[in-house]
Amino acid sequence: MEITKVGSRGELFTFYDIGIATNVYVIYGQRHVYIIDTYLGPEVMQRINEHIEKVAGNKSKVIINTHSHWDHIWGNCIYASDLIIAYKRCRELIEEEGLAELEKYRQYEKGKVQIVYPNMTFTDKIYFEEDSIMLYYTPGHTDDCISVIDKTDKVLYAGDNIESPIPYLSSIHLDKYVDTLKEYLNKEVDIVIGGHTGIEDKRLVEENLEYVSKVLKDEVIEISSKEFEENHKVNLDFIKNCTKAQ
Repeated sequence: MEITKVGSRGELFTFYDIGIATNVYVIYGQRHVYIIDTYLGPEVMQRINEHIEKVAGNKSKVIINTHSHWDHIWGNCIYASDLIIAYKRCRELIEEEGLAELEKYRQYEKGKVQIVYPNMTFTDKIYFEEDSIMLYYTPGHTDDCISVIDKTDKVLYAGDNIESPIPYLSSIHLDKYVDTLKEYLNKEVDIVIGGHTGIEDKRLVEENLEYVSKVLKDEVIEISSKEFEENHKVNLDFIKNCTKAQ
């Protein structure tokens, strides 16, 4: 577990158990501690909880699921009595697919995982005014993605909507993805963090926007690395399969 200080009140917890960096982001607000995504289970999240208690005592926790994928929600089970917030469709997808994903990827389970659903959902945005924290709907990587803005530190946590070198596509609605990335560029933020990235800035958003736009328009894409090539092939296969299913 790597811990990186971000701004005046953020901490980025990074893990490598699934072969790529995967993050949990914590914001220490005046009223609440905000925990964004819950990784692979209670064993790991308990370590984060112990660290949080050393920093902030027993301050109330607000848990945020950026989207429904298994590597971001399995730790929900340790927070069943806390507020767990997600987009409405996120809860529905966990209800539909959560148990199947647990069986498929159980080898990565950290502690005994029980699928726990978000207990508060929304369809547009939520603003915690006392802590200057905004959650809002940002479809992209998936149709249920949300992002979090810490207005105090000007940090955007974009979940899996941004990745390096390119994002993985898990939604066919690339026009909405392009709109989300363009909207990120208009936000007054200095730091951008993804679910599997380091601490970035808007340059990565611009690069992701260029890529998704070219895929949407079926334009020629310059392959810049082996990782880029492999990820791009996965994306093309996804689009091909979606097209066949229509």
